[in-house]
Amino acid sequence: MDTIERHRRHADALRTAATGPSGATDAALRADVLSLASAGPAIQDPYDTLARQISEAPDRVTDAQVSAVRAAAGSDKAAFEIIMAASIGPGLARWDAAMQAIGETPDAPA
Repeated sequence: MDTIERHRRHADALRTAATGPSGATDAALRADVLSLASAGPAIQDPYDTLARQISEAPDRVTDAQVSAVRAAAGSDKAAFEIIMAASIGPGLARWDAAMQAIGETPDAPA
């Protein structure tokens, strides 16, 4: 197996783990939060606000945004899952864009 294929499998495993069926939050909500990084549709607040902030300027996330997600999610564990999905989403979106660019380049070793 070549390096790109191995990395592709790791990215797929990460995506599956972040949006899989087990967790304190609904898998569909985690998938929606993760997809916001790739210009996914808006979801209900406070999840949308925090996920977009993490994607666009994570250093500007406020305690109030995290507290709002914690209150809406119902627990620290549930809030952590949402925050992780929002954090993983931008990296996977960049990975997907890079793989698309490599695939569109005729001389790239994809």
